[in-house]
Amino acid sequence: MILERVSPSVRGDLSRWMIEVKAGVFIGRLSKLVRENLWQRCLKLASDDGGTLLQIWSANNEQGFDLRFHNPKGRFPVQNEGIWLVMVADPDPRRKP
Repeated sequence: MILERVSPSVRGDLSRWMIEVKAGVFIGRLSKLVRENLWQRCLKLASDDGGTLLQIWSANNEQGFDLRFHNPKGRFPVQNEGIWLVMVADPDPRRKP
């Protein structure tokens, strides 16, 4: 999971289940039940803070992973024909293509 602009309590909760390898970046091998429960808890707390969440896990698909996100800023995961891609927002919306 990758967290941005969330309260320290959210990071504290995740550190019980995963390792924080960099500020806001957590890795670990979780069961589906634990992953779902942590997502719901983080979603509730991040919504209060206006925070951003990204959760990535192993999946049996062509890319080998799946993901979900909440309140992305600047980079937006999009799925195209079953493949996850990242769309980068234009920093200058006045610029013409």
